[in-house]
Amino acid sequence: MSDNSKQHEYWNGEVATNWLSRLDHFERGLMGINEALMKFADLKPGMDVLDIGCGAGTTTEEIAARVYPGRVLGLDISKPLIEAARARSSGAASYIEADASDFPFTPEFDLVFSRLGVMFFANPVASFANIRRALKPGGVMKFLCWCPQNEISYLSEPYRHVRDLLPPLDPTPDNEPGPFGLADSARTLRLLEDAGWHGVRIRRTTPPSLIGATPEEAAEQVMNMGPLARLLRGTDDTTKAKVHARITPLMDKWRTKNGIEPPACCWLVEARA
Repeated sequence: MSDNSKQHEYWNGEVATNWLSRLDHFERGLMGINEALMKFADLKPGMDVLDIGCGAGTTTEEIAARVYPGRVLGLDISKPLIEAARARSSGAASYIEADASDFPFTPEFDLVFSRLGVMFFANPVASFANIRRALKPGGVMKFLCWCPQNEISYLSEPYRHVRDLLPPLDPTPDNEPGPFGLADSARTLRLLEDAGWHGVRIRRTTPPSLIGATPEEAAEQVMNMGPLARLLRGTDDTTKAKVHARITPLMDKWRTKNGIEPPACCWLVEARA
């Protein structure tokens, strides 16, 4: 069995509920990231694809439309998110609630795909070694993960502006299981090679991330992301209102014709089985 118990608890509780309640907002913000990753994945009709950390199935459904008549399987450890994926599905993809770290994979897929879903492993070498078993000979894994959090301006800057208002709880450090678990690209390369992957290539991408139509909406969204989401969980409404008021003016610096659209900062990773 895997030792991802903290992630099981995390993604089957309040975090999953919050994600689903703001699903349209989150997915809108990830459109630029999705476009960069889909292009990188180079999907072709007839490919069989495993989508790890599929969440509520947005990427899985898009993959299924692109690779038809290929088989697409979405996998996630979150029961609420998998249930939402099944409810939203067109029927072109299938879904399982499982942990990629110890699922008994067999070599069925041409591509392992993941959008922000493989940074949470307690033992990344063992987990990536297990995932490699899912690929047919010649198969490839392509995923997107966050760069260091201090390079993601719309997370780091608001956090710095309100630290005095919040409990003394540090955000999850880079390279620990969590959103920034693969933030160090050199370390990620070593982990994948230790897990038996070869031909690893990593490059940086900075797609736009639409976080709101107005500064007020963007500030609300930022409060539900990254370090602020962790620190605000369980705080009182008065504190949340103070945080919102203080960070709202910051949002205007990222205004574009589309709304509040700062650049994201991510790694695109390719590895061959």
